[in-house]
Amino acid sequence: MFYLNLKRQGDVLYAHLEGNLCRKTVHHIEYYLIPYLEKNKIKSLCCDCTKLRKLDLDGKYALLSAKIEMKKNGGNFLLCNMKKTLKEGLIGFHFKIMN
Repeated sequence: MFYLNLKRQGDVLYAHLEGNLCRKTVHHIEYYLIPYLEKNKIKSLCCDCTKLRKLDLDGKYALLSAKIEMKKNGGNFLLCNMKKTLKEGLIGFHFKIMN
């Protein structure tokens, strides 16, 4: 199960990720988050990963797609509060991660 909660404050979008971001749940990112970014010209995306439990390869590529969309708009992408075990799996993806 995966939940995506979005809150917008000005040009900044806060996305709270909860659950397992895997092959069965990446459609939340691909069909909801990325089109929202395209449509609303968001300048900064901050993903709170406090409650993210699992992240597989498909989930990593979904986050990478969101990062690429933000770079197209000239914006910033940040992953916050990511667990150490999940953070180690993102080596090579060049994400900005802040705890």
